[in-house]
Amino acid sequence: MIQNVGTEEAIKRWDAFADKYSKSHSEQGDLHKEVLLNPTLFSLLEDVENKKVLDAGCGEGYLSRMLFESGATVTAVDYSARMLEIAKERTPKEWPIDYRHGNCEDLNILEHKSFDLIVSNMVIQDLANYEKAFQEMYRLLVNGGTFLFSILHPCFVTPESGWEKTESGEKLHWNVDKYFYEGMYEQR
Repeated sequence: MIQNVGTEEAIKRWDAFADKYSKSHSEQGDLHKEVLLNPTLFSLLEDVENKKVLDAGCGEGYLSRMLFESGATVTAVDYSARMLEIAKERTPKEWPIDYRHGNCEDLNILEHKSFDLIVSNMVIQDLANYEKAFQEMYRLLVNGGTFLFSILHPCFVTPESGWEKTESGEKLHWNVDKYFYEGMYEQR
């Protein structure tokens, strides 16, 4: 089903999905993050030791914990209250990761130019107003700071995408329909 929804609906959906989503995450994230995404992210990051880092859209907090273990001072925000609860539960009590409830589209809870690095890992595609989120990241970065983000590539998950199969079920090719569609849609 293709539809456009706002931020409040997205928050409700992530809150409802948080426990199921988090069950698939280890300390390195899920399999895709561990094998594909994390090595790429960390290859693009400079040394984070003693850097002030924002994990913008931290989810269950696995990346916040990895950044902290690499020596960063970490602030982590997410708009799902349930995801933040899980992140706090999974983080050792003595680790001073500053988890905050906030929407990347409006982070007025954070001071201007207060981060050396902002990482937003698989988040931007879930925001109703990504342009506003980019403006917020720019506002929060110190001069010369770095904003690193990852998003889903539309060739993998698009509305009505899936395997084209023969009558016997043999896979022929992956259909990538509605490649240029911009808006919200349900994913399997």
